[in-house]
Amino acid sequence: MGFLDRRAMRDGARKVLKQFKLDIDVDMPVSTFSAATRQMVAIARAVMQDAKLLIMDEPTSSLDEREVAVLFETIRTLQKSGLAVLFIGHRLDELYALCERVTIMRDGKTVAAGPLASMSKMDLVHNMLGRELAAFEALSRDLHATDDKPIRLQLDNVGSGVRVRDVSLTLREGEITGLAGLLGSGRSETARIVFGVDKLERGAIQFGGEPRQYLEPAAAIADGIGLVSEDRKIDGIVPDMSIRDNMTLALLPKLKKNGIVDRARQDDIVARFIKALGIKCASPDQAIRELSGGNQQKVLLARWLCTDPRVLIIDEPTRGIDIGAKTEILKLLRRLADEGLSVLMISSELEELLAAADRVTVLSDGVSVAGSAATGSVGGETARRYGPSGELT
Repeated sequence: MGFLDRRAMRDGARKVLKQFKLDIDVDMPVSTFSAATRQMVAIARAVMQDAKLLIMDEPTSSLDEREVAVLFETIRTLQKSGLAVLFIGHRLDELYALCERVTIMRDGKTVAAGPLASMSKMDLVHNMLGRELAAFEALSRDLHATDDKPIRLQLDNVGSGVRVRDVSLTLREGEITGLAGLLGSGRSETARIVFGVDKLERGAIQFGGEPRQYLEPAAAIADGIGLVSEDRKIDGIVPDMSIRDNMTLALLPKLKKNGIVDRARQDDIVARFIKALGIKCASPDQAIRELSGGNQQKVLLARWLCTDPRVLIIDEPTRGIDIGAKTEILKLLRRLADEGLSVLMISSELEELLAAADRVTVLSDGVSVAGSAATGSVGGETARRYGPSGELT
């Protein structure tokens, strides 16, 4: 009769979400949920359409290991019912866990295709990049963690709301400190408190040995703190603006001259960082939405590097980018730390933290439950890993 059957919509939504082990209020705006839940809802929407072919583009980019396992279980069930799945991804382990066949593309062309069982991981990487490269071996380095270096940033029993309850960590000069934990453990929320996005309700923050409570990001920026957020498309890039304007957003107050942006100085800074970070683009005037994920991430890094920060907080630095760009960004963070920058690196991928970080703090349900120097897993070394409750395994 021209009206929507709200009851049928709710029942259908609950039924399909149950397949993904999601128990949520289907009447709530999807924007109120985490990135992982939004991702699962989008996948469930495709499943509800009773499709013959399901195309999934980076479906696990916002999911933790448990949610990935649920997703894969659901996909396998759908496959048994006759559904064909085209799975687009950069995480090689996921391809081997789920796919039967693989097609590898580079620069808009198919370079290899065939049964996945007949290709090793190194074969995949070689075909993807056009050169031999082990994903993290290039990051092999001597550990830099030492208690002799000056403390740049220190959190003591920090808390805010229910997501961050009791977090303590130390970030030293010239080191990368990893922040690990399952999705929902309070990693991103901790970063937001430090950067002044969310209010500090409990505990203390010290910057350079001085107490701080940032009430807004401008105060954190003035102290020399930068934040590359978890979701670059929502909280990072301004898609219709140029690379130039995106890169210099945080620097604009310093670029003004008599109320007008000094364009010559702006162009000089942009050109310098495009060259320094190897950003592939047609020109600084190109809209940032036209760049690959890896190059967008480099522009966001440049946004803060051009402010000459003392602390850089980077949340999921390699999410949704290919293996070549991933290695480049991790190597860049290592180089910046070697030059004296203090980096707080938040990541869901333990291999990244073990490869790049000097020390790691583990969060569970908003509480820091473990912290230690990372031993690394590069070059066949024994890796120090943490269990789901933060215990060393």
